[in-house]
Amino acid sequence: MARRVPARARSVGGGPRSEGARPGPKTGAAAGRGGAEDALHVFDELLRQGRGGGGGASIIRGLNRALAAVARDSPAAAVSGFNRMARSSDDAVTPTLHTYGILIGCCCRVGRLDLGFAGLGNVIKKGYRVEPIIFTPLLKSLCAEKRTSNAMNIVLRRMTELGCAPHVFSYNILLKGLCHESRSQEALELMHMMADDGGDCPPDVVSYSTIIDGLFKEGNSDKAYSTYHEMLDRGIFPDVVTYNTIVAALCKAQAMDKAMDVLNRMVKNGAMPDCITYNSIVHGYCSSGQSKEAIGILEKMCGDGVEPDAVTYTSLMDYLCKNGRCIEARKILDSMIKRGLKPNVITYSTLLHGYATKGALVEMRDLLDLMQNEAARINSGCSDLRNIDRWTL
Repeated sequence: MARRVPARARSVGGGPRSEGARPGPKTGAAAGRGGAEDALHVFDELLRQGRGGGGGASIIRGLNRALAAVARDSPAAAVSGFNRMARSSDDAVTPTLHTYGILIGCCCRVGRLDLGFAGLGNVIKKGYRVEPIIFTPLLKSLCAEKRTSNAMNIVLRRMTELGCAPHVFSYNILLKGLCHESRSQEALELMHMMADDGGDCPPDVVSYSTIIDGLFKEGNSDKAYSTYHEMLDRGIFPDVVTYNTIVAALCKAQAMDKAMDVLNRMVKNGAMPDCITYNSIVHGYCSSGQSKEAIGILEKMCGDGVEPDAVTYTSLMDYLCKNGRCIEARKILDSMIKRGLKPNVITYSTLLHGYATKGALVEMRDLLDLMQNEAARINSGCSDLRNIDRWTL
């Protein structure tokens, strides 16, 4: 979409623009690493230089980088820095669109959406060519406050009126907001509008992943699964996050055949399963009473070079203990420790509960001794395991 830049905007330094993608001077980069205090010193020095008439365009880029570094730790200090730039009469340090973006982001982070929109009003009033990124913190904050309908009005109407074509990131914020408000069907309709609206802003892997996750969470598994296939039909290949979402939901529904189909397609499409993927499948097989398959997945996991974690072992132990197979569960615990993995509270609690159910008091005492030797803690609110001798069995 063509954008007309007002005359006032063109008169300032050859036209206002965002410097977000441009490299700044070394001092600005150093500011990002040195924390808010160091960044503030850099900002002060650059502001002094700019007021003295030196540095040219590199000064404003350095100021913006330093201000962004300050904003990460201290939004209030960044707002103060912006005000100092705005009050200056030197063109070299006059806030740019990038500077206003930092200001709007700070206002939104501290919950002052009203001030964020006031900053946007100044951007429009001064005639800057508005870019989609300037709206990002405002859209995120609106959605976080469950005001996604207001955010949709901005993206679908106001941005276009201002000659600013929304990009896919703008839409993805809306999709996430709708799904968080349990409005996944509306999100799906919005995504289809993106796909059918002339191809200017087609959905991407994040768009589909967000909606698939939302549909699963709302219990609409069939539509989520069909949306996954729609994604593939459009030539959009899921990433590991998308696959993990689908696998976890299918395993939760104990649809293990479908979960394994997705796992196989995942490998075929070059997305390598990680520990989260395998943990979902192990838990799914255990929940459906298929311990042999669960152990097979554990072996496949190790064979593929993916190291099991405490969650993997705990899922197997939980199944075994619930089925009175505490001896096997203890062997898994010993194997886990032998591999250098530290059991967590849930791991120990799972086996302790299994022993308690069977009335295996000797085994419980042995496990408590092991917990003491491993210096484990029951939880942050309980006493140290050095007091474990006070326990009576």
